[in-house]
Amino acid sequence: MGNTRVYNLITLLFLILTVGFIIFVVLRMAGPPATPQEEAQLPTPVVLPTLTASFTPTSTLPPTFTLTPTDTATPTVTPTETPTITPSPTITDTPAPTGTPTVTPTPSVSPTPQPTFTPTGPSATPPPTVSPYLFDLRQGSAIYTQNFANSLGCAWQGIGGQVFDINGGPLNGYRVHVFDGVGLDRYVDSGSNTLYGPGGWEVPVDNKIAPSQFFVELLSPGNTAISPRITVNFPSDCTKNLALVNYIQVRAN
Repeated sequence: MGNTRVYNLITLLFLILTVGFIIFVVLRMAGPPATPQEEAQLPTPVVLPTLTASFTPTSTLPPTFTLTPTDTATPTVTPTETPTITPSPTITDTPAPTGTPTVTPTPSVSPTPQPTFTPTGPSATPPPTVSPYLFDLRQGSAIYTQNFANSLGCAWQGIGGQVFDINGGPLNGYRVHVFDGVGLDRYVDSGSNTLYGPGGWEVPVDNKIAPSQFFVELLSPGNTAISPRITVNFPSDCTKNLALVNYIQVRAN
């Protein structure tokens, strides 16, 4: 309540001042115009004398330098004594007497040709080399082919073949020895596997194709080696995972 009264008093005061200012302006405008005053006169400017600068050139000569010659002594070179070289006597080669030697040709002796003897008859042909073994490979080496002896396909690797007599007939009861010199050492009889034909045999060596080496030899029923030992090298090829080794008798005894 007190603040409201203060605000009202301030408002009334500003209102009175505003009305008074308006009345003052109206009265001022209604009164006579002001008398113009004379224009103030400015004093006459004072002109100061102008000073003219004078320039007097001064001659400045460069400093004079006096050169005093210095006596430079020239070193005297004492000649060194030159050694005396005594020339050696000149050796003159005396040319030897020239002459053209006479060469007397030595007569050559022609060898007398020896008669060539050509043997004839049965003794002229050397006898054939006789193998110390009764059996040898029929095809001269192992034959590599695809597995046909079972349904394992490439999950198998083995060696098989047949044994024949001197007339080409099958032989049973002969022992085939297959080994690798590391762990495998198998014996099997010919005629034990007829899938390879009469006198057939087989030795599985692995359940997969793998590059490996084995040795094969044929033994008599009394375990005597009767064929040379051959080497079988598998090339790790599914189309060559069966090695055929066929033996045939080459002589009677």
